[in-house]
Amino acid sequence: MRQRFLLFVICIAALVMAAPVAANSVPTTGTRINLFAAPATFPSGTAFYVEQGSACEPSVDSASLCMSADTHFDLYLDGALQTSTVDIENSPDAWIKLNLTNYPAGLSAGRHTFVGVWVAGGSVYMTMSARITFTR
Repeated sequence: MRQRFLLFVICIAALVMAAPVAANSVPTTGTRINLFAAPATFPSGTAFYVEQGSACEPSVDSASLCMSADTHFDLYLDGALQTSTVDIENSPDAWIKLNLTNYPAGLSAGRHTFVGVWVAGGSVYMTMSARITFTR
């Protein structure tokens, strides 16, 4: 079941990559940076956001696992845990729980490291990092 859950999360991540607007009217700033396809460079001082998370299939997974406080996405920037806003999008086909972090002023020039940690039911099931050089 855990492998199926992970596969479903990856498929949803691919779909979310193409989504131009955040779900449930949670406001975003600037361009989305997706850890699955992070750019090598990005302009410094330019607004952006990171929104990642998990999705569950109602016919396979339980709502208590998917929507619990123990299921979340944590974002670290240069080693510091970032605050985020929970963004939920539910439909008959999927329960999607995303964590949104906005950077309205962007970041300073230089190389920054983003680390994403996906947690389900209190257990880490995936981590991913991206190094992005923010240019002047």
